Amino acid sequence: MTQPRKPLDPALERQVREHFTTVPLLGTLGVILEELSAGFCEMRLPIRPEWCQEHGYLHGGLVGTLLDSAAGHAATTVLPEGYDSVTVEYKVNFLAPARGEVFIARAEVLKAGRSLVVLQSHGYGATGGVETRCASAIVTYMVLAPRE
Repeated sequence: MTQPRKPLDPALERQVREHFTTVPLLGTLGVILEELSAGFCEMRLPIRPEWCQEHGYLHGGLVGTLLDSAAGHAATTVLPEGYDSVTVEYKVNFLAPARGEVFIARAEVLKAGRSLVVLQSHGYGATGGVETRCASAIVTYMVLAPRE
């Protein structure tokens, strides 16, 4: 995720941010949509003890959910107007324990085609501004045409 980011059209950014507020799970967890740009999304989640597994690390299922959600919002930024997308596959590699004050999920579009969008997502545990990459995922979304 080292490429310079292109700003979004303000109307598209408002639309994606509005969509974010309609996802009940993200609101319930307190996920924050931090940054959006063309083909990119960053989300943050303050880590709470009740979301951790028996060793004190953020539960892997929640890590996968956040990597997928960041990817979905990044995908939305590259779709034609009126189109939507849905996850068809993701694979997560856990690289280190997900722990700290906050979990950060950053997703970037690798390829946006007519029927599929392929993305990479990386997850970081952070404390005091120091980030440790703890997970990486490849995520594929299917493009959905507007409903008639």
